[in-house]
Amino acid sequence: MRADNERINNPLNPVGAENNRFPDPHIKIFTNPDTGNEAMYVYVGHDDGKDRFIMRDWFVMYSEDLIHWQCKKTLDRKDTYLPDDSEDCWACDVVKSPYDGKYYLYYSYQGYSTGVAVSDRPDGPFVDARGKTPILPEGITPTNSYDPDIILPDEDDDRAWIVFGSDWTDHYWAMQLDKSMTEVVPGTARKVPVYPSEDDPTELLGVLRSDQAEAFRYGDTWYLYWAGRYATSKERLGPYIFRGNIGADVPHYPDGRAFIDHGSFLEWHGQWFYAVSHGAESPFYRKSYLMYLHVCDDGTLTFDKDIRRCGVGQYCARWDRIEAECYMRMDTPGLRKVELKNGDEHVGFGIQQTEGTQCVHYPHVYDLTANSTLTFFVKGEGGAKVEVLVDGQQAGEVTLGESLKDFTEVTLPLTHEGGEHDMTLKLTGSLTLDWFAFA
Repeated sequence: MRADNERINNPLNPVGAENNRFPDPHIKIFTNPDTGNEAMYVYVGHDDGKDRFIMRDWFVMYSEDLIHWQCKKTLDRKDTYLPDDSEDCWACDVVKSPYDGKYYLYYSYQGYSTGVAVSDRPDGPFVDARGKTPILPEGITPTNSYDPDIILPDEDDDRAWIVFGSDWTDHYWAMQLDKSMTEVVPGTARKVPVYPSEDDPTELLGVLRSDQAEAFRYGDTWYLYWAGRYATSKERLGPYIFRGNIGADVPHYPDGRAFIDHGSFLEWHGQWFYAVSHGAESPFYRKSYLMYLHVCDDGTLTFDKDIRRCGVGQYCARWDRIEAECYMRMDTPGLRKVELKNGDEHVGFGIQQTEGTQCVHYPHVYDLTANSTLTFFVKGEGGAKVEVLVDGQQAGEVTLGESLKDFTEVTLPLTHEGGEHDMTLKLTGSLTLDWFAFA
């Protein structure tokens, strides 16, 4: 897949930043108040030390196309209960309150406690919301009261929860937030247990070896993630069953933790995204990466290692192939990402639809030569059609003359100018697309 002239967009490198040592990403989709468009906001700290953690403030990176990033300080430690000279501005999370529409930033004071700040804008500036006192003081539960993750109400639970902790003491705990989003409800502390297997209801020890956990929902399954590892449950607060390690193939620290650590997940425009920080030179000198997340039928999480290297939202026409599942946006839910198998063996992923007409988008395809030929690796029923739009204009279409039960290479000559263009595939009928490539 690699091309000599490909653009590298990982780690995230915002315009105007002196460096991009931004770790502990939490990703959210909010409306940019300056443009009225949806954008991704990545809330991070900043590593200023290579031999120990030196983190002095909190920042936000934001982008509408996930290629061009802006960055600004969003919370100054001097506006919190931390000492003015603190170097312990650890991980944070931000949510938009369903009650008052304001944005709340929950921030860590090292491994000790958690505070909360508020703003009318997703990019801040944020100001302390509790008179410079922590919402999670030391000792509120048996675990460390830091590295917060906020779970907002949904159709199954009308309460908001803050999840926090580490296995250095007593693993992960949760407490309910009241509707002010600045107070926890007394008496609601609950441990969030993680078990090795469904047949072994004893707490998972050793494998955790980390702190910040993020809980997110995929379909009817809840995932609890930490440092590349993850567990699943049908309930947001568990118990969770350990499932695997998405960072197993990534270099590790001496204590066994994956070189990737804090991670965050969300769905946007029908695509799942995974943000994670990665030690650049040491555990204390980290940068943040953004990639597409893929979920196997059995719940296994994975990502494309080439996309991890080059970043999302752009595609090089000189790659050997572009994987269909690495789209940037789909317009309707009629199209879905599917796992591809050879018997029981995992082969990869593709996109599939069974009826109707759907569109899937691959913006910023660069190094296109004029009037190229596109090869699809596809199977489907006779009469199924693929139409290619370049910058919204039809560049060519192909119809399957007969049913293809197995994946087959189908070529399509295109009519378009060279350079960089946005490409849309308009799919009609029943078909599955594995990949496509330009010639």
